Amino acid sequence: MKSSIELKELRSDFVSKLEVIKETCQAEERDLNSEENTEMDSLLKKVDEIDVKIERAEKVETEIRNNVKLAGLPVQKVNTEKATRGWSLFKAVREVSNGGQLTGLEAEMHQESEKEARKSLQGIGIPTMMKEQRGIIDQGTSAIAPTAVGAYVDSLSASGLYNRVGINDLGTVAADTVLPIAGGSAVAWAAENAASADGGADFGKVTLSPNRLTGYADLSNVILAQNGTAAEASVMTDMGRNMATQIDAAMFGSSNVTSAPGCIVGTSGTLTFTEATFGSGSIASDMLEAIQTVADDHGLDGNLSFVNSWELYSAIKKEAQVSSTYPLYVDDRLAGYPGYFSSAPASSAGASGDGMFGDFGRVYFAQFGPSNIIVDPYSAAGTGCVRLIMNNYFDWGVASGASFVKYTTLTA
Repeated sequence: MKSSIELKELRSDFVSKLEVIKETCQAEERDLNSEENTEMDSLLKKVDEIDVKIERAEKVETEIRNNVKLAGLPVQKVNTEKATRGWSLFKAVREVSNGGQLTGLEAEMHQESEKEARKSLQGIGIPTMMKEQRGIIDQGTSAIAPTAVGAYVDSLSASGLYNRVGINDLGTVAADTVLPIAGGSAVAWAAENAASADGGADFGKVTLSPNRLTGYADLSNVILAQNGTAAEASVMTDMGRNMATQIDAAMFGSSNVTSAPGCIVGTSGTLTFTEATFGSGSIASDMLEAIQTVADDHGLDGNLSFVNSWELYSAIKKEAQVSSTYPLYVDDRLAGYPGYFSSAPASSAGASGDGMFGDFGRVYFAQFGPSNIIVDPYSAAGTGCVRLIMNNYFDWGVASGASFVKYTTLTA
């Protein structure tokens, strides 16, 4: 039995053949001839038959996924390379900007986006299944050429620090999501026949709601007329990189960014300590004090990592845990823990930089629904361009502020 994805690709092939017949007759300004009538009737019958198969396959796949979830087993993602390799950003943009409707695979994927979003979408919808993280595929390991959407996903993953620090990524959710967070249980020793204390744990919560992250790119009509994948991939790569930069800026910043989810260290209860006065060993002292502060509060468990301002990079690289013996930062590990750097934390050139240390597994991240590209052929028309406006919806939250410590380290 073929998967719903494979069946949709087959359906798209049939619809494409119908489009060729229709466009040929329109171009020649004539009606269908007998052979074309026969072929079109046959194709329409095949489309109807495959629609029934798609509906059946989707029901089967839904039941299998639900059964796996109820059993507590991980849901395996479907390989969508074959189904999405023919998707073309430029084809979709041309169709929308010329006032027409999406056709072929682009229309199929847009419909999938609308089902996922549970509402109609303007422009070009990109469903989540097209953006799932894939294994590494290149021309040396596969005959399938990378797609434009793949370029967007890969760039978003490679450029975003948030993808590497070990946050708890919930994937795509359809609505506001409330995550119950268990508090500590009260347990104590008691005499043999004494009454036990109430050991019930209070529950906190993290509520995730959609926050829109948007940006645009002006696409030259000359480039749009091309059919190659390189230009498409370049546009999508740029969008992915810019999205990742904005997520990092809001998540790892020292203060909240307007209209974005709150920064990690802005969470109520985040730990702090008195930084060492600048001098010999002060930078190493701050890094070790950050570890000790978290340890004193609740121990050292989870996905513990550092994220420091790039302003501290050189100073940290030159610092030693033990004078002239062992470096503080070696093989991408800082005082024994993964050490990352970002331009998001606040800094003062030549003077100081902010940083954080903590359990990134306590950060919950989600995307709401599919991505959506609005095609605007008018705003940049004077420069011979079509404007593409990308909309995504994200949120994140920290289960406990005390999972992190924030500090400012002096470099002069």
